[in-house]
Order: sequence, then structure tokens, then C-alpha cells
Amino acid sequence: MSCAWCEMPDRSWRALPLRPDQPMTEVELGTAGIHLCELGAERGAVVLVQSNVWVRDNGQPVLGGLRVLEHKDEILLAEKRLIFSMETAPLVTVYRLDECVRPAICPICRGPIRDGMQAVRCPGCGRWFHQLDAEKARPAKSCLKYAPTCRFCSHPTTFDAESVWRPEREETYV
Repeated sequence: MSCAWCEMPDRSWRALPLRPDQPMTEVELGTAGIHLCELGAERGAVVLVQSNVWVRDNGQPVLGGLRVLEHKDEILLAEKRLIFSMETAPLVTVYRLDECVRPAICPICRGPIRDGMQAVRCPGCGRWFHQLDAEKARPAKSCLKYAPTCRFCSHPTTFDAESVWRPEREETYV
């Protein structure tokens, strides 16, 4: 689940999780005239701004009242600072092969991921990885967890909901 990191008055950060089924309102954000809507785990979010509200995205004004956000976009309001994070936890699911599409190939072990297998899709790059439990003669196979981050997009491979990227860990230049 993506989130908006909200800077608090004491300069600490608080994560506000975005829900794909409903927009984050001005009450939740603590400021008037702005809403955030998640577009889905791999597509980012949208910021909706009323015409009489001063808002900037990465230093640029939000013209027309709508801007599609990407990972680490900074939203500045008159009294608030938000940073959008697309970082989401990967989910284990049953892989379903779409009609007229070749089966996915796991980029770690290079083996095919067959219809009905347990697999996980990286939220960052969309690649499919094996996520098989141990069975009689076969050991468990967790290809996404091969490294702490995806080797293709650097998205964290942890299955818990805690974000690895946090705004306070960003480097500051003086």
C-alpha cells in the first residue's frame, strides 16, 4: 500500500496510508482544498487541488488542479509538506496465465512460472518470481527474497507492511 509521508511540526515524519478504494480527504491530510487518490500499487497516485489553493509538486505548480504522482514526489502546501511513496509490500498469489500470453520466466532461477503456482509479483517492476512452499521431494523456493531488494528496480523484497524508504533517511545538502 502506498502512502503519503506528512512532515510534522517537530520535523519528524508520519506515514498516511493511501487506500485504493477511496481518496484521502483534506480532513485526513490536515489541510483544506487537496485530496490524494491511489491509482493502484504500480501506477502511483493523483493529487486533486481546488483552484484557490497554492500547491506545488516537486517545485512546479499543479496546473489544472490535477497531477499524477510518482515515487518520492514532494508536495508543498502553504503549511504542509508531503512526500508520496509508492513503496508497497509484495503479495504472494496464485499465478494465472492470461490467454495468448507466454508463461512468465522467473528472472532469478530462469524457471517457468506455471499456471496455478504460488508466485509473487514485484510491486516496483512487475516481474514475477517463484514463491513455492516446501513439498515432499522439493525444497521451498522464494526467488524474490534472494536479495533484500529487487535486483531490477531496487524495490524492497520484505513481505511486511513496514516501509524501507523513509523521508528522514534522504540525504540533505547544505
